[in-house]
Amino acid sequence: MKKLTKEEKKLLMRKWKTSQKKEYLLSKDEVEKLFIYLESQLEQTPCQHTRMHTKQWLKNNQPQDKIEDILNEMEEMGGYCDCEVLLNCYEDYDIE
Repeated sequence: MKKLTKEEKKLLMRKWKTSQKKEYLLSKDEVEKLFIYLESQLEQTPCQHTRMHTKQWLKNNQPQDKIEDILNEMEEMGGYCDCEVLLNCYEDYDIE
C-alpha cells in the first residue's frame, strides 16, 4: 500500500470531518438567536435548572410540532436546563 503524503492525510481528514457533521433541527442563525436570548435571560435571573427560557424561545420562534424534537435533540447534547443548553449544545456550530 502506498504511503500517503501529509497533504493527502489532511485532505482525507477534512473529508471525514465533513462527512461526520451532524444536521441539526435548528439552523446556525436560529441557535445564535436562541443563545443571545438565553444569555440575556440568565443575566437577569440565575438558571432555575429548567428549560423555561429555552421553551419560551422555541414557542415564539418554532412551529409547535417541531419543539419536542428540538428539546429531545438538546437532551442528547446534554442540554437539560437553560444554562446547559448554552454550554453543551450545538458545539459544531462554533458559536462564540
